[in-house]
Amino acid sequence: MLHFLKSKPGSHAMMIYPMKALAFDQRSQIDQLCRRVGIESFPYDGDTDPEHRKLLRQNPPQILLTNPEYLNMSFLAHKNKWNKFLQNLRYVVIDEMHEYHGFFGGNMALLLRRFFLHLNRIGASPRVFLSTATCANPKEHAENLTGRNMEVISARNALRPKRHFSFVKPSIPDFRYKDILRLRVENAALCALVEGLQTLVFCPTKKFLEEAFSNCRKKADERDFDPQRISAFHADLKSEERQKVQQKIKKGEIDVVFTTNALELGLDIGGLDGIILAGFPPRLSSAWQQIGRAGRSWDKDAFVLFYAMNDPIDRFFVGNLDAFLNKPFDELVVDPNNEKLIENHLPMLVAETDGKVKPDDGKILGGAFYGKAKDVGKPPKGPPPHPRLNIRGNIGQSYKLKRGNEEIGQISAIRRFREAYIGAIFTFFGQKYRVHSHEKDAVVLTGIDSILRTEAGFFTTLNENVLFDGLAYGEIEMYYGSLNTAMNFTGYKLLDEGGEEIEKSDANEAYYQNNLNAFWIHIPQRERASAGIGALEHMIRVGAMFVIPADRFDTSTYSKSADYSTAYYYENYPGGIGVARKLFDVWPTALRKGMEIAENCSCRRGCQNCIEPAKSWNVSNTEIDKAQGLELAKQLLEAEKNGPSTKLDNGIMKPVKN
Repeated sequence: MLHFLKSKPGSHAMMIYPMKALAFDQRSQIDQLCRRVGIESFPYDGDTDPEHRKLLRQNPPQILLTNPEYLNMSFLAHKNKWNKFLQNLRYVVIDEMHEYHGFFGGNMALLLRRFFLHLNRIGASPRVFLSTATCANPKEHAENLTGRNMEVISARNALRPKRHFSFVKPSIPDFRYKDILRLRVENAALCALVEGLQTLVFCPTKKFLEEAFSNCRKKADERDFDPQRISAFHADLKSEERQKVQQKIKKGEIDVVFTTNALELGLDIGGLDGIILAGFPPRLSSAWQQIGRAGRSWDKDAFVLFYAMNDPIDRFFVGNLDAFLNKPFDELVVDPNNEKLIENHLPMLVAETDGKVKPDDGKILGGAFYGKAKDVGKPPKGPPPHPRLNIRGNIGQSYKLKRGNEEIGQISAIRRFREAYIGAIFTFFGQKYRVHSHEKDAVVLTGIDSILRTEAGFFTTLNENVLFDGLAYGEIEMYYGSLNTAMNFTGYKLLDEGGEEIEKSDANEAYYQNNLNAFWIHIPQRERASAGIGALEHMIRVGAMFVIPADRFDTSTYSKSADYSTAYYYENYPGGIGVARKLFDVWPTALRKGMEIAENCSCRRGCQNCIEPAKSWNVSNTEIDKAQGLELAKQLLEAEKNGPSTKLDNGIMKPVKN
């Protein structure tokens, strides 16, 4: 790229990074190369001041570094101001492509299609490069993201730095979990400071970070350690402060940094000695990104210290360290055909094309995006709609969690319905609260006696809606399709420490309804199927965590016994994020992994170390028959080995020809 830019004056390159901290870190390394050959590079993102932005648009350097938000809000929303740069754009580099999957990935895929369409219309045809170190299906994923044919250039090697892992499940009472866990993390950070070990402490929330950072500095000062060698880093810091912290880390002037996932991709420091994880990240890939910040030097070892929070997924990984360490790279999925996401991008596409979408544009946009765009008409007058696009946020509404007037976190609409109904005893970060009321955009909490708890009543109805794909292995059927889901809330009981009922409240026909993509298995109703279906459901969910890059909030499972015994695995996002489709293709691999974990656990019926998922709506662990579930799983894999007997074709199951 540098050779081309040097030999072709007036040509340009764009480098797209998923996070600003990463762009800042990489820019310092790029600049060292560029200066030697007389090439200018500069960032253009939310940290660039308005004066510099104007100058960069008028006289762009040969290389600009940006992120997805500014690709949307500046390079496309104000595309005419970038004519000089975009018409001569010869290279587009998309770094860390494994970060683009699920909801974020679907948005990125549509954003890139809009970008490439605009470039095509102004006669620019840049070469596109994507880079990753942790993707099992790079060609497939790159092509899904860009809509282009791609070629893989692999530079694999077997070298691995030496890291020492300690995964800890603290024995702490629930009502003291938050405070004692934070105290242990603070003490571990102080030990790193005393030993001179440069360490990142990844915190689950900014509130946790602020408390731990403040306490740690205070303790360091009391013990005559240098508190200035302890710092904090999060997205709410001003740009200058964030950059100053990064520079001090690189110079070795700071030993301990309390951070959120803002530094998950942001540092490339050979000398970083260790990572402390206060709770497990939402995704396995995020855990490896955080762990990967340390141990990048070949001349010394690094350490990873993980403290489990009091939730099932954290406890699961403490009990399955080998499964985590030996997990292969993820096969990543994005769904550029998601109708909900396409609808969100349509106003921007209409503004960018003045409502004139031509048949040839379908080759760049893809069939689903073009199909929605071709008949939308002229854009309305007014400012560009681009700032309204939420690229990273969840589909559906989220609510603030408020303790009185203080905001302490957020909660999704589904968790608000299931866990934070009015009157519920709600645990947030180890602290118990009573849900006082619901506001338009918030859930209001009050303090509560820690011995109290609530038990809610729910029943879920699932109706199979549309079949997208299907296979049958004799009487066993597998489907990928959509479900109409309705969760019905029937009320709750307030219980004391001994389980005695103090209060009872009925619900007023409260329910939560959605249309969601799913993978499911139908098994003829027999005694073994009925007894083992709950365990099978859990094994598929646990196994899927190691096969598909879906975080703990992306999916849910459900099982039932009626005419058929059925296990469902469904996405929590309307319109689909590609996860259920992927599981339909790789379910045997996921099931084998779930079976391996269950078989290696010493429990007889099922426990949090082997088959308890993050969510379970209608089968409790006390009702799971692990032995029957394993037998049922073996039956499924044996049937799969013999190949399918029928396949869905135009809505009808037809025989498969041998």
